[in-house]
Amino acid sequence: MTEINSDGPTTKTDTGEVVDHRAPGPVVEQTLEYPFKGVPDGEHVIEVAKGIFWARVPLPWSLDHINVYLFDEGDSWSIIDTGTNGKRARATWEMLEKTILGGKPIKHVVATHMHPDHLGLAGWLVKRHSAEFSITVTEYLMAQHLWLGASDVVPEVEIQHMLRMGVNPDVRPMIEAAGFGHFKKGVYELPPCYTRLEDGSDITLGGRKWRVIIGRGHSPEHACLLCLDEPLFIGGDQVLPEITSNVSVYAREPMANPLAHWLSSLERLKGVSGDPMVLPSHGPVFKGLGTRLEALIEGHLVKLARLHGFCSEAKTPIETFPTLFRRKVEGMDFFLAIGEAVAHLHLLESLGLLERSMKDDVVRFKAVGEIAGMDILDKIRQMPGIPLRALSDIMN
Repeated sequence: MTEINSDGPTTKTDTGEVVDHRAPGPVVEQTLEYPFKGVPDGEHVIEVAKGIFWARVPLPWSLDHINVYLFDEGDSWSIIDTGTNGKRARATWEMLEKTILGGKPIKHVVATHMHPDHLGLAGWLVKRHSAEFSITVTEYLMAQHLWLGASDVVPEVEIQHMLRMGVNPDVRPMIEAAGFGHFKKGVYELPPCYTRLEDGSDITLGGRKWRVIIGRGHSPEHACLLCLDEPLFIGGDQVLPEITSNVSVYAREPMANPLAHWLSSLERLKGVSGDPMVLPSHGPVFKGLGTRLEALIEGHLVKLARLHGFCSEAKTPIETFPTLFRRKVEGMDFFLAIGEAVAHLHLLESLGLLERSMKDDVVRFKAVGEIAGMDILDKIRQMPGIPLRALSDIMN
């Protein structure tokens, strides 16, 4: 499994076709503060606030960990995110149960979103502890769709989508041989019921009240959590300190505009007041949320400008790789890079900066208009269906 972004692909093992690896994004100056020396290792955890513990579960990829957070409820525990369904991750939880959790049960499992490194063991832990499970509805339904739709046969719509993007038809046998069951391999059977997280709703964890803030683009309805009792923010994959999450178009929604959702969500999070300590899903706990949001947004704006200039002549999505990815894209990375390339092309098209054409059943994009001086964020704010309600509306 692989994710592609501006610095190119990093290969992972075969665990989930829509899950992402994160690679470094465009270089933008930023200064973040890291409150803790080192990171959790094995049975060693870090207490980031009273009764809130930062632990790590290993992942079988080049991105070798996910941060999970443990909340002491007195007679039990609540947890956020789980790791993938695999022997090493299960062994880590069994060790945590005996050591840090002290034999007390897990009463509540929360998944920020549907990617296997986040909810892969949710069903296993919920069954093991008879726990409540919370997630947003779109993430739950998408996870069920992918899990139940797993197959050894790649759907024809997936193959045709790749061919339209410029994939050489000669590689069709390789696509077919890969199968369509990678997501299911990394996810234990999902809990049969769940408690819905909604934008602006509240949840109590570790004796504190947290407000749900939805972000989109990386996944359909990603839940971040802002603590109302002290300056803490659980960012999931929406805000990572050192790497940027994948934003891709997939065959199931071929005309999607996820990068517009992503940038709109990052812009919205700039409304978080103060300077909370950010608890991300990957990388170290940090402070400097506003600074990091600015860097993520600016990095994508730089890449969009570069892409627009590159398309002075009509280009297929695959032909845009040299300007989007800084390393050679090959193997399975090649196919997964398509999703990210198309996401950037679709945003420019929606802004009237690219024109689409078809030749020999392959889509091409050519630059029109001037990107210089365009307020892309302002244009995104005006797009139907893209902006969520102002953060101030759910914080009052």
